Amino acid sequence: MMEQVNTLIVVVLYQQNPEESTSIQSFFDVPTVIRNQFRLLIVNNSAESQQISEYQGVTTYDFHVNQGLSKAYNLGLRYAKKHKCEWLMLFDQDSVFDGDYLQAFLNAQVKYQTNSQVGLLVPQVRQASRVLAPNPAVPAFNSDTLETGVYENITSINSGTMIRLSSIIRVGGFNEKFPLDFLDYWVFWRFRQEKFKTVVLDARLEHELSVTDLKTMANARYRSFVKAERLFFTEYETTEKHALWVHKALRVGKLIVTRNFRKAFINLRYW
Repeated sequence: MMEQVNTLIVVVLYQQNPEESTSIQSFFDVPTVIRNQFRLLIVNNSAESQQISEYQGVTTYDFHVNQGLSKAYNLGLRYAKKHKCEWLMLFDQDSVFDGDYLQAFLNAQVKYQTNSQVGLLVPQVRQASRVLAPNPAVPAFNSDTLETGVYENITSINSGTMIRLSSIIRVGGFNEKFPLDFLDYWVFWRFRQEKFKTVVLDARLEHELSVTDLKTMANARYRSFVKAERLFFTEYETTEKHALWVHKALRVGKLIVTRNFRKAFINLRYW
């Protein structure tokens, strides 16, 4: 059966046991007939290995240190290529989905199998009652969300996204200049450069997005986020630099009003 599987799911863990990961538990709650159409690779970014031997047919890899998402995804890319998978599906550790969700992606694979310009399949991402993604990519920082359909000017998040393997290979894999934050922005930007299309499916993913409230983020992580943001808009999506400056000015103003001077200073430092 495994020889016929053409999709690899990559789940990246950080300081979390597999039993605590809603993504991994969601996968094993999926009916077997659907689950058997996927391979699963668990990449552990924690300093200590977690016990995952109870899961049969699962491949695991321990970095023993937090290498970020891009290295883990590139590991998954190499694994998928080795096992002749045609699609790569990405999950953070804290997403929730079901069998209908995965089946929607399998159906889309069949529908778009011969259309090589379709490089990405994405869900509608929700956090509680709030719809987070996908969004129009231009203008930047657009909070509008998109309904089902086929798009060119689009961005979304990593988790829950399915990528055609030949497409990600064509763009050179995942950019390790973005170990965590703005990796998803870069992927969708790079696919737009190559004129690939993205399909938004009628499939909903529940996801805990860590950057929804930047004010409560630890300063070290916040600094990493702001540096990645500057890198993306100064070296890649350069046409949207003005939108970044406006957005940052408003952000700094709010931080000062709320007396969050440290984070305001971090923004100014990496302007």
